Amino acid sequence: MAINWIESKVIDQTRWTDDLVSIRFENNIPPYIAGQFTKIGLKLDGDLISRPYSLVSAPHEDFLEVIYVNVPDGKLTPHLHKLDTNDSIFVMDKASGFFIMDEVPDGDKLWLVATGTGLGVFISLLKTDSPWKRFKEIVLIHGVRTSGELAYQDQIKELQAKHPNQLKYLQTVTREKIDNTINARIPDAIKDGSITNICGEINSSSQFMLCGNPDMINDMVDLLGTYGLERNRRSKPGNITLEKYW
Repeated sequence: MAINWIESKVIDQTRWTDDLVSIRFENNIPPYIAGQFTKIGLKLDGDLISRPYSLVSAPHEDFLEVIYVNVPDGKLTPHLHKLDTNDSIFVMDKASGFFIMDEVPDGDKLWLVATGTGLGVFISLLKTDSPWKRFKEIVLIHGVRTSGELAYQDQIKELQAKHPNQLKYLQTVTREKIDNTINARIPDAIKDGSITNICGEINSSSQFMLCGNPDMINDMVDLLGTYGLERNRRSKPGNITLEKYW
């Protein structure tokens, strides 16, 4: 299917680490749904080079935002890394994807489990009303290697202040020992009770959205299977909705 591209202008970038960056640019695309992804690209040597990224921005915001990791020998990200305010960037005209709240069955507790840049899509979802109206409790878990990768702390604090009795936020950092974080992979921290002791039990009224590293997602699907939870499919609703990165 041919892609129609819309030219946009860079608004700003936030460098969380040397290689972890959020980029905001003008929102000139048709309305989209929180949780969807788009493709962004640059014209390089006469070709338009693009990659898919989940949107961190929410549909009501007047900008688009994605978060990426710079890959020094990559075809696109080193060039994204050099962009400045008002530089041109191209975006796919229509966002796509089904990692959205309408695809998640009802439940009492919504677990949002992310590694790395997978956090971004949950920021988009949590800036909308739907998850707060549908679930009594929301647990946001973000797993990273180093503390510098714990992005969007200000936005998460705003969400906690707005929903103090509804949102629990946990950080896991695997390569550093940091105060108030769990020093373990997310599946291991669930197995040993580090997470459930804080966030409560996992049961049939739990809905999980998993986004990020495929190894984390595969391990989580296997682990949640021991609780009797299964993949959510349109033909057979379940408790696990997922989106793998790279």
